[in-house]
Amino acid sequence: MQRLFFLATIIFSLPVFAQHTPQLFQVTTAATAPGQTVLIRGEYMDQVAKIEVGRLADERVDNTTPSYVSLPAADHLPDPKSSKISAGERMMAVDKIQQNEQSVKVIIPATFQQGVYCVRMTDNKGSVSGFYVNVPIVNWVISDDGYNAAAAGDVLRIQGKNLFRKGGKGQVMLINAGKTIPVKVDSVYDDYSVKVNIPTTIQQGKYQLFYHNGSGGKTAWSAPLSINIVNKELWKTQVYNVKTYGAKGDGSQDDTEAFKRTLSAAGDGGIVNIPAGNYVLSDGFNIPTGVMIKGQKGTVLNFKPVSAQTLFSGSDHFGITDLSIQAGRAFGIIMNSGNGHVILERLTVLQDIGNAVSELDSKWNKTGIQLKGPGIRLRDCVFKSAGMFSFIGVSGFIQRCRFEKTGGSLKTYMKIHPQGLIFEDCHKQTNGYGYGATVNESYDLYEARNITPFNYINDREVMTLDGGSGGYFGKVGSVSGNSITLAADGKTFQWAANKWIGGGLFIIDGKGAGQFRRIVKHTMDRIELDEPFLVPPDTGSEISITTIRDHLYFVNNSATDAGAYQFYGSAQNCVIAGLKMQRSAGIVGKGSYLNYGRQPNWYIDIVNCELSDGTYTPQLDQKDRFRGEQQINIIGSGYTGLNIGSLVRGNVLSGKSYIRVSPGGEINDVQDAIIEGNKVSGAKNGLAIYGVGRVISNLFIHDNQFGTMDIHKALKAEAYQVR
Repeated sequence: MQRLFFLATIIFSLPVFAQHTPQLFQVTTAATAPGQTVLIRGEYMDQVAKIEVGRLADERVDNTTPSYVSLPAADHLPDPKSSKISAGERMMAVDKIQQNEQSVKVIIPATFQQGVYCVRMTDNKGSVSGFYVNVPIVNWVISDDGYNAAAAGDVLRIQGKNLFRKGGKGQVMLINAGKTIPVKVDSVYDDYSVKVNIPTTIQQGKYQLFYHNGSGGKTAWSAPLSINIVNKELWKTQVYNVKTYGAKGDGSQDDTEAFKRTLSAAGDGGIVNIPAGNYVLSDGFNIPTGVMIKGQKGTVLNFKPVSAQTLFSGSDHFGITDLSIQAGRAFGIIMNSGNGHVILERLTVLQDIGNAVSELDSKWNKTGIQLKGPGIRLRDCVFKSAGMFSFIGVSGFIQRCRFEKTGGSLKTYMKIHPQGLIFEDCHKQTNGYGYGATVNESYDLYEARNITPFNYINDREVMTLDGGSGGYFGKVGSVSGNSITLAADGKTFQWAANKWIGGGLFIIDGKGAGQFRRIVKHTMDRIELDEPFLVPPDTGSEISITTIRDHLYFVNNSATDAGAYQFYGSAQNCVIAGLKMQRSAGIVGKGSYLNYGRQPNWYIDIVNCELSDGTYTPQLDQKDRFRGEQQINIIGSGYTGLNIGSLVRGNVLSGKSYIRVSPGGEINDVQDAIIEGNKVSGAKNGLAIYGVGRVISNLFIHDNQFGTMDIHKALKAEAYQVR
């Protein structure tokens, strides 16, 4: 029986391993112009014999049913419903650059016009595969009525890549039960976010949303995203006036009990109206579910020192609008304990804790404004707070707000754990911004056009992903579909059954390296994934179980006299685009061994940024001790394969700012990075590449204006190529 089983296994397995057909699981998704490079990552890429590129014709698609070609993706299988690729005009054979078993690069012919390109690959046996470049990608959408949801008449924000093309016209199609509803793009923010208006006549139900950026014709739509058209969320409109319940608002009477009576009366939902006046208050308040507190111009809530943990607390579905809050010696301002749906609009919050910095620090995670859950809406507010801002597991909007730190604490001021969040057009004059490091992954953030004028305290980071840890590192015991058995000799850290649900299993070395999947459930030695791997790992592959931070887009922000903008471990498919920095530490893309977790930094785009006035110095008497030149720094340290597929393109650096590649000491720490089309002036060396031996593999340096380069002499020459 044992011999028969062994024979059956060989017969079943032979076709898979004998064919060695190239399998694609990641390609460049950033906007790519003629003369620029495309990374193709997968397995058996050394079997590719020929690669051709052609430009798709720009046909009208107004009245056509959307058709799309599934893009290779490192975190899921190919879409079986996608169309076959269409050949482009004048398909042209192109050079295969840095071809190896797991990757190859090509350059889009410089003679082509801008558009959508077909890349067609033929292997040694004549099999053909391929993909498109510059097709739109829709990652997520959001409205006031939900994440990946909207109601009739809503404004819907669409986030992804390649959404805008100069001269092109974006189009949206919503399809439900065979009925196609075209929706015009109302306005474009940038290549990563656009706005549409949902028709007022649309029916409720589940729809497929398709997007076209105006280039590439009938098969160049985005892959569909499922969205729900829902009932609009309605709040009760019965009004309860605090003056009816005894409030004076004269600046002398304590109106606390009158406010409590009003909130009690509105306990089933409604509007608590606070007319203009100066209301003296001496205790905190619990806001019932469904209650909206509304002031008006001239409404001021003046809190005396209170013993309550927070001034305003509630579970969910509550709001405060159109008033000013002044708080002396109050630590907590506004907090919710339930499932989100908190609205804060047109507020001015002034928090003064005097000299109580030590007490503030001891209560840090219960200070300031602490919100969690879906449906968060902060708009047009001014927050001058000594405490922190914490947005945990939030979806929704933070728009046109001003955050200013008061008081002397050195604690990190803002903690953000997004799960579908638009954070835009804000002023952030504070210190330290940490982005979610929980097992319950962070994903789908669009943070744009925010200004950080200075950040002098703590590590001074304007954006950092450090934190989190890892649960397992080691080899694979066995693979069966979406089930992985861990090797007995792997390393674990605080490992417990089902602790890492929502985290990721990454193949960081060996067969299948560069793919990851999300964990659905697990025991101490067996992991169930959301999908099987396209190329399964084998017993020689190394894997890491750690956090996922996916599709975090930072677009057209600015920072001056600050620390770093940094992907600091465990960032996948993230973007820093159009960032303007002065006198700061620069931009970091780092895969790292952090808190017992090997955290990959994979497929990151750092594009079209401007770094000027590049001398960075620390502030006296602060924790930060780094000094030097502003830089874009690509780092892999802690193990093989922790930095794969970084793209540094189209950046302009001046005033001593420069680009740097800094691997650690392991073989292939940094793999398949592309440094292309950058302009560096005023630096001693425009590009510095460090490392010894084979710590870097397949680094491609193309079409830059650097001046001179500093490349470590002990680095293997085959590790990089310059064109």
